[in-house]
Amino acid sequence: MHLFLLLADAKDDFNQYLENNPAILGLGAMGLGLLIGGWGVVELVSGVSRDKRGNVLEGGTGKVVSLIRVVVGVGLIGFGLYKLVAG
Repeated sequence: MHLFLLLADAKDDFNQYLENNPAILGLGAMGLGLLIGGWGVVELVSGVSRDKRGNVLEGGTGKVVSLIRVVVGVGLIGFGLYKLVAG
């Protein structure tokens, strides 16, 4: 338990930096969202998805995985926009 408290305290400076500069957090989230969402769109267009081990997922499973990546990307972009606007 004490290890978790030490880890939380070690990241306190970075969390304070992000709290003071929400645009950095927003831009980072938007960049990650564009990367993940774009990856999902490319997989939807090509019709072939890959899992984390590189195995090919075709058919319905591949489409579901691609759609999940697109939804997560859109969610991250929305969070990034929120942080940029609301601060």
